Amino acid sequence: MSDVSVTVVGHVGQDPHLFASQSGTRWTSIRVASTRRVRDPRSGEWGDGPTMWFTVRAFGDRALNLVESVRKGTPVVVTGRLAVEEYEVRKQEKGPDGEAVEVRQPRWAQVIENASVGVDLSRGVARFTRTVHTDVVPGGAPAAAGGPGAPGGPGAHGGAGAERGPSWEVPGESAAPDGAELEDEEQVESDARETVGV
Repeated sequence: MSDVSVTVVGHVGQDPHLFASQSGTRWTSIRVASTRRVRDPRSGEWGDGPTMWFTVRAFGDRALNLVESVRKGTPVVVTGRLAVEEYEVRKQEKGPDGEAVEVRQPRWAQVIENASVGVDLSRGVARFTRTVHTDVVPGGAPAAAGGPGAPGGPGAHGGAGAERGPSWEVPGESAAPDGAELEDEEQVESDARETVGV
């Protein structure tokens, strides 16, 4: 099977969170909504086409940079390797005799793996700060393990040995509180458009 590389323009659906695998690899996963603008041939009016959702995964330094750089509603350009993952949704429904029956439905998700993510500069201004991630603190000792906010951990002052600068922001916008996610994917896209004035 051959690799398919894709580039997607869209909006981040929720704040990213940093995770670590059992082997210690840091990674993050976000959802990105991409809605194409289409022109009605009869009226000449522009409107929204269907929204496509992508799961975007980044690992290592890319994951650290992503967690520090984007928030829900941030307009982004994503490039990476496209994969399709199958999963199963289980739900309870009433059977013919009125008893609850578990129904399994297969679903598919479009996943962009090993993704590089950048802020869409057609929607705002960004400031770039080069980062140097290390797993060693000054003096040669290993960095302390921990999640965001832990001493020496991601999200701490400078992260795990990272030199960081200002985050991306657009004047007049406010980011959602950490951990806040919208309940409805359609609402995410609507909120993202209102935020950037589309």
